[in-house]
Amino acid sequence: MKLNNDFLIHNTGNGEMLIPVGEETKKFHGVIKLNATGSEIVHLLEEKDLTLDALLNHFYEQYPDEDKEVIKQSVTDFVNKLKEVNAITN
Repeated sequence: MKLNNDFLIHNTGNGEMLIPVGEETKKFHGVIKLNATGSEIVHLLEEKDLTLDALLNHFYEQYPDEDKEVIKQSVTDFVNKLKEVNAITN
């Protein structure tokens, strides 16, 4: 998975948002406000083409004391939301 080039990460000063540009504005009419985890995910996908397992392993390593099932559910839900709006490509 990789971040779709027709989505930009915008820093508002109070956090970040994922904003569609170009052709994507015809399909998705809105923005996605990013929390810390969402921001980290989109930045990782902006830099590299990663699988869901690679993303999960990144967060498991970053937060070894957190419940792996909670991490898995949170990351998977957010990735699915990004897929729904075509913000990531396979």
